Amino acid sequence: MDEIIQVLKNIDSSLHYYIDEFGAAIYIMLFLIVYFKTGFVILTFLPGDSMVFASGTLAATGDLNFKTLFILFAAATILGDSQNFLIGKLLRKLNSKKHYLNRLTSDKSIGKAKDFLSDYGKIAISASRFVPLMRTSVPFVSGYTGYEFRTFLSYNLIGGLIWTTLWLTAGHLLGNIDWVVNNLFFTLLMVSSTAFIPAIIGFIKQYKKKKEAIA
Repeated sequence: MDEIIQVLKNIDSSLHYYIDEFGAAIYIMLFLIVYFKTGFVILTFLPGDSMVFASGTLAATGDLNFKTLFILFAAATILGDSQNFLIGKLLRKLNSKKHYLNRLTSDKSIGKAKDFLSDYGKIAISASRFVPLMRTSVPFVSGYTGYEFRTFLSYNLIGGLIWTTLWLTAGHLLGNIDWVVNNLFFTLLMVSSTAFIPAIIGFIKQYKKKKEAIA
């Protein structure tokens, strides 16, 4: 099991090897990884941004089909977040008798997701995709706190399409640069690092608010 988890965690940097091994079935694997990452709050360790980016670079070299990837990734992340929402909604009903929520995620993660929704409103559903940990916690908490599904789905669609377009197109454009293809591991490391920029900005804003409140 540990070996399988390690393979899944690092599949983005070794994607070209798996294309040769699995052929067309690689599309099913890519769909499932994104779907499971967004559909289950406990699978945050799976690659997301970096894998979509890596897929885009391979689409630029002709190893994968860009249009097929776009449809699969957009569908996977939108369906996954919708499922995550429905799981949260279901657990809201069950949690009055048994503390299922505490078994899936920490109170700290739930608290941060609630604050994120409170600070940014409905747009947080779309924006959460670009913030580590929030991308799986916010859909779950939205369902758990009683958000209307129709409203959630609208912003989920917007976020899913923007997220897929951004990372897949970025990979496709940069995939024509030899250095990016030959140094994919370092490129993915930089891509993964950019995901923390919104979180850092948010932390700085919160710090300034607390400092002003104390003053």
